[in-house]
Amino acid sequence: MSLPLLRHYRPELPSSSRAACEVLEDVGIEVKRHQDTPAGEVLTVELLANRGDHHCYLGLARELGGRLEAPTPVPPLAPLAGAGTPGPLVETDTCLAFGVARCDLADADPARLPREWAEALALNGEHTGFLPVDAGNVTGRELGQPVHVYDAGLLAGPLRVRLSREGESAVLLDSDEPVELPAGLTVVADDEGVVAVAGVIGTRRAAVTGATRALLVESALFDPGAVRRAARALNRQTAAATRFERGGDPALVRAGAARTVALLDAWGALAPGSPRTWSEAVCPPDPRLAPREIPLDLDALDTYYAVDFDPAAVERRLTCLGFTVRKAEEADGASRSGSRALRVGVPGHRLWDVFNPECLYEEIGRMWSFDSFPAVLPEAGGGAAPTPRQRARTALEQVLVGYGFFEVITDGFYSRTAHERLGVSEDSPLNRHVELRNAIDRNFSLLKNNALLQALDIADYNQRRSLTLGKYFEFTHLFEAVGDDDHLELPVLWGMLWGEETYGAWQHGGQGLDFWYLKGVLEELAHACGTRFEFRLGTDDAAPLMELMHPTRSVHLFVDGRRVGLCGEVHPSVTANWKLRTDRVLYFEMDWTALLTERAPDGAEQVDELPEHPLLRRDVAFHLPAGLTAGEVRTELEAVSPLELAWVHVTDLYESGEVRAHTFELAFQNDSTVTAEQVNHAMSALTTHVLDTFRERGVYQR
Repeated sequence: MSLPLLRHYRPELPSSSRAACEVLEDVGIEVKRHQDTPAGEVLTVELLANRGDHHCYLGLARELGGRLEAPTPVPPLAPLAGAGTPGPLVETDTCLAFGVARCDLADADPARLPREWAEALALNGEHTGFLPVDAGNVTGRELGQPVHVYDAGLLAGPLRVRLSREGESAVLLDSDEPVELPAGLTVVADDEGVVAVAGVIGTRRAAVTGATRALLVESALFDPGAVRRAARALNRQTAAATRFERGGDPALVRAGAARTVALLDAWGALAPGSPRTWSEAVCPPDPRLAPREIPLDLDALDTYYAVDFDPAAVERRLTCLGFTVRKAEEADGASRSGSRALRVGVPGHRLWDVFNPECLYEEIGRMWSFDSFPAVLPEAGGGAAPTPRQRARTALEQVLVGYGFFEVITDGFYSRTAHERLGVSEDSPLNRHVELRNAIDRNFSLLKNNALLQALDIADYNQRRSLTLGKYFEFTHLFEAVGDDDHLELPVLWGMLWGEETYGAWQHGGQGLDFWYLKGVLEELAHACGTRFEFRLGTDDAAPLMELMHPTRSVHLFVDGRRVGLCGEVHPSVTANWKLRTDRVLYFEMDWTALLTERAPDGAEQVDELPEHPLLRRDVAFHLPAGLTAGEVRTELEAVSPLELAWVHVTDLYESGEVRAHTFELAFQNDSTVTAEQVNHAMSALTTHVLDTFRERGVYQR
């Protein structure tokens, strides 16, 4: 960009080039390079990614005006009369506004283009040597409103904005041969075919030449997504596309055409008595362009930045940025003395990126300079206790990590080709996916409806690196397609394990992982959350993933009568697709939120107070033969305890040869009246009860 030309629109800039660059930097326009050239000082700037209004001199001048408290007037526009001929037609909702101005040239001498603009356009490769085209490029670079100029004598009938049809092609301005247009692109056409790809590039058929005298100046506003798709489909990133992709200003549609005509008139290029008309199409209303007001509480703003802002200065600077500001009582029709609440109207060029008070905070922060605010910590309360959901997740993580599992993170997407490796049946629900319609990478176009595929990928990755044991888990979300356009998002905890435990291998060798090992892990997970799993081999409501599991070594998981997941061995035919070097691959997948035994209260959760008297804890160890679970023993202990129990936990497992000993910790409530003799008596009674109940099954005390 030309610094002298920017000064033309913003004369309040500091005279020092370095100081001017510092102001640009401070409002968020990064200056990458400053050069002295024969044409004057040139700046290369990096613009904010989502700000289409920055791609022009007036846009940058307006941004600087907010800091300097200087309004930015719109340059002169030509008066345009209503046209007596039929106007353009819009046949697609991807066109948000569309109009055309008509005028005639006396001549198209390129020397009429002012030198400063010829040099400014050349900086970005936009100087064409055709005066009407360069006038349109000046409008785009000055106002930020792209316009397209046609030779009206080469058009057949009124212009139409429609979608391209299958097999349509056009010779684009930068090509010599016809380019096939994908169906569904937004195009501008006349009765004989396409004359422009809307918002991206024109065609040669109606292009301006040195002999052109009748001009038609198109100014429009197109849907940003439609322009982005068209630019990507044609592999052409033009200046117009760059601006339209970020959202245009509906207030500049007519102004863009009027400015182009005014420039040609000021340069003496229009024919005497030339008609200057404007006709605009009727477009479907778009809610994104509706007027918008945002509440701004100045007290909250002061707290946010720890600064006492002057309300008048806030109003002045927002107004210089193009916002409208009024007191909230004026908007509500009420009178509140001393109110510091404002209503801020969003201008057309900011409809695409300003939606809430925090957006206004950012604007104000940039206008005052973030460096000018004190560095203070935000005010914060004492915090809140963990919610039941947070406590449950922490408990699950602790159990899994205690068993040697590692947490992993996988993608939320995979490809249809990758999913085919699972080998599910054709009619399986697992073949139905929520699919991205415009995915950049087709390898990541399906939202995952199971985690088994990626779990097997992790097993393959680790086994190729000579690991002999794998234990890993993930909290993630799966997506189940519902109908044609809806879906369910499901919170899931999954885990996979394979190989051999190697601890103690120098004595007894490794311990292979099997279904019973996984079942024990899951029982501990449920117990940590204060609930229990029911394991069912068969059910009428089978999970879709069950067809990929071993038919006799996998079960469904139920909590309170509801199916919440599955666990077991992955079917060998599935693991064969990954050529895994292990006999058994164990997997579980469940809705972990089903393990929550309590729900969050309506208000803030209170922290449990520490008991006045500590719990009285005792340990007892029993040998439990195969087939008898710790859960059964725990149930008996809880049922017959002479004293009130706070909990019964399994704290240790010792296995050696035929011995399989579980250590139970019992915590008795204590109100200061319970004596050691009572606790000892209770422990003796509980031990006797367990032995009497399970002695025939081989239980004895350790």
